[in-house]
Parts: sequence; structure tokens; C-alpha cells
Amino acid sequence: MASKRFIALLLVLIIIVLSLATVLTACDQGVEGSTVETLVVYNWEDYIDESEETSRIDAFVEYYKAVTGRDIEVTYSTFDTNETMMTKVLNDDANSVDLICPSEYAIQKLMANGRLASITDLVNEYKDTVPFNNLANGTMSNTDTTFVNAIKREFSSVSVGDGTGSMADYMVPYMMGTIGMLYNVKYVTEEDLASGWGMLWNASGSEVLENKILVKDSVRDTYAAAVMYMREYGLLPAGYEDIPIADLINCTDDAMLDAAKGVLTAQREHISGYEVDFGKDDMLNEIVYVDLAWSGDAMWAIEESYDEDNLYYNPRTGEYDNYMLDYYVPMDEDGNATGNIWFDGWVIPKAAPNKLAALLFIDFMNMPENAIYNSIYIGYTSAVAREKMMYTFVGTGGEFDLVDGEYVYAEGGAYTINEEVYEALVDSEYALAPEDNEGEYDFSFFEDDRRYPTETSQLGVMRDFGDRQKNAITMWENAKTGTDVPWALIWCSVAIIGGGLVFAVFYFTKNALKRRPRKVSKEEE
Repeated sequence: MASKRFIALLLVLIIIVLSLATVLTACDQGVEGSTVETLVVYNWEDYIDESEETSRIDAFVEYYKAVTGRDIEVTYSTFDTNETMMTKVLNDDANSVDLICPSEYAIQKLMANGRLASITDLVNEYKDTVPFNNLANGTMSNTDTTFVNAIKREFSSVSVGDGTGSMADYMVPYMMGTIGMLYNVKYVTEEDLASGWGMLWNASGSEVLENKILVKDSVRDTYAAAVMYMREYGLLPAGYEDIPIADLINCTDDAMLDAAKGVLTAQREHISGYEVDFGKDDMLNEIVYVDLAWSGDAMWAIEESYDEDNLYYNPRTGEYDNYMLDYYVPMDEDGNATGNIWFDGWVIPKAAPNKLAALLFIDFMNMPENAIYNSIYIGYTSAVAREKMMYTFVGTGGEFDLVDGEYVYAEGGAYTINEEVYEALVDSEYALAPEDNEGEYDFSFFEDDRRYPTETSQLGVMRDFGDRQKNAITMWENAKTGTDVPWALIWCSVAIIGGGLVFAVFYFTKNALKRRPRKVSKEEE
């Protein structure tokens, strides 16, 4: 009897505990912001302001709380090449990712494989749930016109599964730039610069530059450089001379790949090696003197090369300054920059678990004040139109006039700037401190045309190589090794043949031993 009462009492206690747990859980969920959400961002390395003072990730966490009333944690991971990222996404190894920042041709490929959600559709779905800023007026509302024109020209009708769509609906631009040559003004001469893209092949024959050149360990960038070099030096295959640059850098016909393999194989005799991210450090340390570089990396390295104690003669400008490094995109006979103009943009995978948070992150990062922080911190050029980040403030003595609660500035007319943008400019360490205490600001960061290339027909945008990607990669690997010999297959064949020979020797030796006359002992006789 006693044991039955004990069991009954135990059951009652269990029921009470479970009930309390359920009530407490319900109460806890009823408290605003108690449930912490997660946003998983997959981005390039060193591609956002992560400083302790002005971290944009920390700022977004606060912004998300203010907009939604909920807490969020940002899981931030990085990749070093588009190919690494695409392999993970296309192999379904990134299904927990909410937001990615690929380059244009990678976005095209992800669209074609049906892996991306339409940002335009998502904004329409959530616009009555949360207030959007830039995205409320479209994915390109804050974007530099160079971007907008390039996207409309190249990606207005992209394959999306079984249909087509505009990349503008699937991507919001983040950063932009060119590819060119980062060089050391102490060692590069006017003659070297005059060799154009040939400087990556030491076409001037400089003894100083020989084996002091780095190129990107990337088929896309090195192929574009090789194409421009062949175009400059009359090395294109017959019949390809009049093809526009925008199409030429995306052409992967057998004839073009064979020609590129030839010049890239020959390039090996003149360069120090291949790199993805350490080139700018080797340039600063004067290990090499020329590097095929993305403009953002180049501009960062140039700033780091500043030496207040020395003046250097720059053969490009013909002037002396305190910068040991400079960046150069070769020009054609009409003075137009030639080569590749690239951009990276935010995309949301179809499988993203937290699409709303991803949208708000994109919207937040494309506000002018956040574009200022990110651009100056990483050295790259924001896709946000630079006129939205360049202001001449009204006011004197460092004080700025307020009109209806907003700071007033003048830039080609009457405009206003909100307090957040003002604070971003004031906080910035680069070149946005007041000059002469008159409320004027130095905007040289945004005025530098090396950051903002003028769009011309001589700057092409990379597109997805499609089914020819494998052919291009094979060409690149053969060019790097300087041979077409399939060593992996050869060594595999040697191993198989060697194993067969060992087995044959063993087999025949064993049978020969069996056939030998057996020695008969005296006892057996």
C-alpha cells in the first residue's frame, strides 16, 4: 500500500514540475526579444568593418533589435574565391546560410542553377511587416550608375531555372572595382608602364622586374589579363581582333584558350609566382615590385605605403609624393581604361532559414553611413553612389546647421543629411576630419578615380563560362605547370603496371618452385 501511495505522489510531483516548466517556457517566450535569432552571413575575407569601435555587424544587431524588437546573433564566415563558395552552395553544403556576397559571374551561375531567391519578391512579401529604407525603392535605388548600367547591359536576361530573369531582382550591389597592376614607384619606370598589360610579362625587358612579378592564382583574373595582353601585342587568334573587350574576356573558344595557354605558360619565366591574398603584403615588404591586383586591395596597400619621411617619384603622374606604391589600369590609344570592371553583391539563397533578417542586413549595409564605414575600413569602393557619401556641410566653426532635425549640406543644390550619416563622417579616421575648422571636409577618399573607374566599352564585365568552365580550368592548370602531360594518370598507370609485374613475378616464381623435383629423404627411400 505504502509503495502505491509513493508512486502516486511521485507521479503528481512529475506532473507539477512538467506543468511549471511549460508555463515558464510560455512566459519566457512572451517576453519581447527573449528568443535569439541567428543570421548566417558568408562573405569574402576582410570585407566588412569589424573594428571594435565602429563594427557594422554589432551596429546591425542593435538596428535589428530596434526594428523588430527581437535579438539576433550574426554568424559570420568567409571564403577566399568564388569557386570555393559555389562548390559549397551547389553541393548543398551551405543550406544554413542566409546571405552570400559573390561576384557577378558567380551570381549568374547560382541564378542559372535556381539557388537564389528573388530579393524583389521578398521585399514585396515583407514590406508590410518591417520598414525598409533603400530596398523600399528597389534593389538599385542607392547604387552608382556605373553598376546599374553594367547590370542592365550584361545581366537583364539571365537563365533562372527553366526561365529568365534580371540580376537586378536577385542581387543588391555591395562593392565594385577594376583589376590592374599594383606597382612600386621605386622600381617601375615609364617604359615599364608603357608596356601596358605586358608589364605582367616584363615586356620591357627590365632586369629589375624579372621574377619580381606576382599574378593572381585565379583562372578568371589571369585569363582576362592574358586576353588583354594578347590584344595589345597582336597575339590574338586570327579573326578575334575586332571582338569587343566585354566579349573577348568571356570568350572560351578552343582557339582562345590555346592562345592564352601559350602566353600564360611563357609568363612563368618572368614572374615570382601566384597569389590570392598575400600579394599586397609582399609589395609592401618589397619582396616583389608588380602585382596583378584588385583595385580595393591595391588602394589599401597604397595607403599603407605612405612614408612621411620620404618622397618618391611616380612615373605615372610625373610628380613626387609620399606613397611608395601606386595602381595602374592600362589605357588604349584613346585614353580609356581597358580590362575588367567587377562587382560583388548580396544574394539570398532559396534555402535561407532567415530571409527577413537577410533583407534587413542588406538594407542596413547599403545606407550611406554604413557604406562610408565599410568602404574606408576595408579600402574597397562601395556600390552606393559616391555623391550620397560626399557632402559640403553648411555652418562654421565645426558646427552644422539643423533644419527640421536634420543636418543641412550643399552638393549641387539643397539637400539634407541625417544624423547617422553625419556621425559616420565625423567618426571616420581616413580623410573626413574638418579642415580649417570651417565645416569643410576632405573627400579625397571618394574623389580618387582609381577607386571609381569611368565606365567605357573597354572595360568588360565577367560572365559565367558555363559548360566551358572545365576547359578554362584545365588550360589554367596546364599553363601553371607548363605541360599538358596528365601526370596523375601516368603515375596511376605506372602503379597499376608495377603492381601487375610484381604479381606476375610472384605467380610464376611460385609455380616454378612447385615444378621443381622434390628432394627425397633417406627414410622415404
